[in-house]
Amino acid sequence: MSQEDVKISLICDVVVKEGIENAASNSGILLIQEKVKEPIEVYVFHMAYVPSLVFHVLHIIEAKKDSVKGDIELPDGTKYQFTKEGIAQLNEFLIESMSKKRENIAPPVTWWTPFVPEIKVFLLKITEFIDWYPKAASKGKKDVTLGFGVLLGLIILSMWILTLYGKVSGDAFVFVIGAVIGYIFAFLQRFLGIFGD
Repeated sequence: MSQEDVKISLICDVVVKEGIENAASNSGILLIQEKVKEPIEVYVFHMAYVPSLVFHVLHIIEAKKDSVKGDIELPDGTKYQFTKEGIAQLNEFLIESMSKKRENIAPPVTWWTPFVPEIKVFLLKITEFIDWYPKAASKGKKDVTLGFGVLLGLIILSMWILTLYGKVSGDAFVFVIGAVIGYIFAFLQRFLGIFGD
């Protein structure tokens, strides 16, 4: 248990335990459960130490006092049993605690607080992707341009060799050169976006 946690130990059946959990959840109170097996089943919950929230949870438990046993342990180690006297003492302590003026008031616990580390990791991955994508995209364009240039160079070289040995006429060679130049302009316009629409 951390220094700012309240430990709530309940001895009750599952239906009562779920009712208490639902009532706390519907009130916006985050109860973190751990299950401990002893000779009897004990449900242990931890929650942030905010006197008003502890006060609220205490009243939820008090409404089911006939079917609940156990105790609440405050951050300073003080335990209050779920008996008539224990509940009255804890009520008195909480009211007195809420009546005092405090400078450092703990912020209310919200439902998303436990997910803050995961949100930070997710945002870090997004920023890494934002940094990586332009570099990867420019490298991809460079690779495609290089491959395109090599392919056109091979076509021109093979046509030149065929023309040199007389297998293809000079007119066919000039036609292929014209087609290659046309492909180059189309490539520059559509893929690299160099020329306007």
